[in-house]
Amino acid sequence: MTTAYFLVLPNVHMLDLGGPLQILSSVAELGLAPLTVRCVGPHSSVTSFQGPALGRVERLPARLEAGDVVIAVGSKLLDTLTTSPAWHDSAAWLRDSFGEGRNGGVQVAAVCTGAFLLGAAGLLDGRLCTTHHAHIKRLRARHPDASVIDNRVFVRDGNVWTSAGVASGIDLALRLVANACGDEAAIAVARDNVVPFRRFGADPQLEPQFSARSHGNPLVHAVQDAIARDLEANVADPRFAQRFAVSVRHLSRLFHEETGLTPKQYQLTRCAASLGL
Repeated sequence: MTTAYFLVLPNVHMLDLGGPLQILSSVAELGLAPLTVRCVGPHSSVTSFQGPALGRVERLPARLEAGDVVIAVGSKLLDTLTTSPAWHDSAAWLRDSFGEGRNGGVQVAAVCTGAFLLGAAGLLDGRLCTTHHAHIKRLRARHPDASVIDNRVFVRDGNVWTSAGVASGIDLALRLVANACGDEAAIAVARDNVVPFRRFGADPQLEPQFSARSHGNPLVHAVQDAIARDLEANVADPRFAQRFAVSVRHLSRLFHEETGLTPKQYQLTRCAASLGL
């Protein structure tokens, strides 16, 4: 990579921008490659959906060089945005830059709802792609010529990358680093930013060990905490259930009702996660 251009629009999501921006900025900071990072767009400043404003946004570049990457950052997908001149001007710039196979040596990526901007430019037609799980149906409906894939952290089709966004924008950025600079460089960047270099594109957006904790039952959370502390615990042993003043049968039933998993199944997902499988 030579220059990374972050294409930002009004109501940009802070984490969709900040996560990948931090990752790619670390490449030069750590002396791994002379990568320049710039924020570009049709406005010289934008206000994020979360409130803080972003200034010093440069104009959309007139020319791209081989090795560059353009990242369309996710914004709150309001009708006032998708019908705005800024949206149409950005889509037209992308179309002019990448349409009909132009700039094949440049990577173009989207974080979260940035996929809709690539779609508006015609860059998703006939390609595999993804977006945040809350917007999958909408992306399919708006761009029927795209092959939208459910529940993926990110998807690459040629020089076009799309991602689920939010935290997965970090995974996408790490893969861009690995693609350009090698795995060792990406691992160094991940270590510096205290994030795991583990998730791959085909990994689910909502991993079992995380989605299984999306409940409000304090007893089941206590059991999950106990499993996390001791991954070799015999969860079928009556003495394990007695620690929570319930029977094995009652614990198994309650655990399954709240998580969709048995205690043993949950334990196995935690073991797999700890091994990076």
